[in-house]
Amino acid sequence: MISTIKESGFCHGIRRAVSTADKYAQTIKQGQKVYLYGDLANNSHLMDKYINNGFILTHNISEIEPNSTVIIRAHGIPKSVYATLEAKNIHIEDCTCTHIKPIHKIVETESANGKTMLIVGKKDHPEVIGIRGWCKNDNAIVLETEADLENIDWTAPLCVVGQTTSKPEWWSKAIDLILKNQPNAEIHNTLCNVTILKSEKAAQLASDLDIMVVIGDRKSANSVELFETCAKVCPKTFFVSSLQELIAAKPPLQLKAKIGMVGSASAPPEIINSIYDYLTFAEFLIEAKYEIENFPHKTEPNKTAFVNEAIEDLYEHNRDGKRIRGALIKLGEKIASNSNNNFLTVAAAYELFQTAILIHDDIIDRSETRRSKTTIHAAGRQAQLNNELPTNEAMHYGISRAICIGDYGLFKANSLLAQAEIDDAIKVRIFKQFSDIQLRTIEGEITDVLLPYKPINPAENYAAYTETVDQIYRHKTAWYTIAGPLMLGAICGSATEELETQLKNIGLPLGIAFQIKDDLLGMYANDETLGKPAISDMLEKKQTLIYGYAYKHATPQQRQQLDQLYGKQNATQQDLETVREIFTNTNAKQFSENEINKLSQISLDLIEKSQLTDESKTLLRGLVHFLIVREY
Repeated sequence: MISTIKESGFCHGIRRAVSTADKYAQTIKQGQKVYLYGDLANNSHLMDKYINNGFILTHNISEIEPNSTVIIRAHGIPKSVYATLEAKNIHIEDCTCTHIKPIHKIVETESANGKTMLIVGKKDHPEVIGIRGWCKNDNAIVLETEADLENIDWTAPLCVVGQTTSKPEWWSKAIDLILKNQPNAEIHNTLCNVTILKSEKAAQLASDLDIMVVIGDRKSANSVELFETCAKVCPKTFFVSSLQELIAAKPPLQLKAKIGMVGSASAPPEIINSIYDYLTFAEFLIEAKYEIENFPHKTEPNKTAFVNEAIEDLYEHNRDGKRIRGALIKLGEKIASNSNNNFLTVAAAYELFQTAILIHDDIIDRSETRRSKTTIHAAGRQAQLNNELPTNEAMHYGISRAICIGDYGLFKANSLLAQAEIDDAIKVRIFKQFSDIQLRTIEGEITDVLLPYKPINPAENYAAYTETVDQIYRHKTAWYTIAGPLMLGAICGSATEELETQLKNIGLPLGIAFQIKDDLLGMYANDETLGKPAISDMLEKKQTLIYGYAYKHATPQQRQQLDQLYGKQNATQQDLETVREIFTNTNAKQFSENEINKLSQISLDLIEKSQLTDESKTLLRGLVHFLIVREY
């Protein structure tokens, strides 16, 4: 379970500002101009959302048109800005934090009484800029370091306030130094207790963890300080602003690792939630992978040396997979019965089935590597070449041997299911579902293999092309990778047909999105990331959504280049770069990314509308994020 604290995320001030802005979203759609005077909060993702929704961000009062609406940021603004806005008959939504408003009043009153204002904080922080703007005599000194104390006239009457998110350590030190020089200085402790409490609780949590994730924005002083506080007690503390950044950081997630997270005061809840869901599923996957990889495959007695060697190769290639499909069988059973009593043998059989068909798939695709290992047919061919067998004979040997090993894996998977210690009635349902998945997968493979040789021209009949590609995606990937395993797992948990259908409906659009993501990675990722040559999809002239869209929308010159390069057997890295450029310039890459977002959102909406438990919803949402945001 991923640990966190209840104070994680938006503080009251940011929550109020965001809530106010959200109320104006519909007003903007109706044509009214709504300005944000400065960032509502120091978070780029949050501000991008509002700008994309039509809000106008400005730091210049002169840009705000009369009779419009302006939302004042949570950090507050100088007093003079209010007067200027009111003079232009602008409606003001003042979202200045309720902890900051009193500071403005103190500064305005005490500076009017002739006191020199000392502000403990950062000079360029929006909150401090706003506080200084309430000083009547403009006689304010910001104390960011000890050097700033040298500018103080210690004979003058002094009044001290602090930036609400100033570091408590610096505040205490600054106050000690001030009182040492001017014992009569008037001190107002304006630090935000909520921020201090969050920092303390986050540090306490992090001190007992293997991995800590702090979510915020690097331009937010509060976020950076929260990260620094946690990093002092947990060396493996990661500072990220999004799920994508977390995945890129590659935290060392391991079995039984203690993982925690906290969102800074300006971290949007949707980002915090996506990271929580992702980590929860990742943790579940790691546990499932461990169980599947430690499944006790029985030794095969009385086999010939040839067969034993083949079996050893099969199991060797069955190692080190991601185990997504097996984990989804475990998840399906958990959703159906809140237990995991029957899944393991079924999951082990399914993973063996996957390895078997990948061995065949590697022959079809002429792939030399899989999971960063030499494929079985390529290794067999090379072994015979080393024995000085003619090339054609060596190739035939490698392919023949690989076909036999793949076939053995397929039949062994069925044998494992037959021997599973599961109630017979449930086992019958499992076999029916498993057989259906196998047939659908091969149907998708047949279409995938034949389409490049009996092509449908996307420029001439785009609808027929996309329908055919969709069938490949639906059968070869969506059923085989997502929907089928979830349904198999649900059957392990004695699920009703209604729940099976529900999981199928959630899994199919996600599975198609997963394949589109695979196609994008197949064109844009590198060899190391993919575990196979990045150019392989192009060499086999793989028929994909991104290719079809690019071909349909290509210029005659671009189409000619695709005809020459896509499927060229001796294509070079430069050829790949040319095709990538065409995919990008025709907006095929963007179109595919939009389709991924649209399809994954369908799955997310179905998850939210379901009557599943909160835990099940969290794991399913985490699955969506895990599959779609990945970069491998």
